[in-house]
Amino acid sequence: MTPEEKDLIQTIRSEKVDLKAREKAMTRLGELLEETFILDLLPDKGVIQALATTAASKVAPASLKRKAKSLLKAYKI
Repeated sequence: MTPEEKDLIQTIRSEKVDLKAREKAMTRLGELLEETFILDLLPDKGVIQALATTAASKVAPASLKRKAKSLLKAYKI
């Protein structure tokens, strides 16, 4: 997992960060997943696990949960 991916995951999980910043971090994480898919690389298991945790979270905002579910569906192998 790259340092950028770690920072994005921390931003997404942080409840102290406002929703717009968390959504922006989720979008950037999706872009990184798309880049790895285009390069025919496997996505990092830590990133997939973080998305699964966010998608199943009871405290995460609905918009983040939906985006995490859609990214999992698109890039989980």
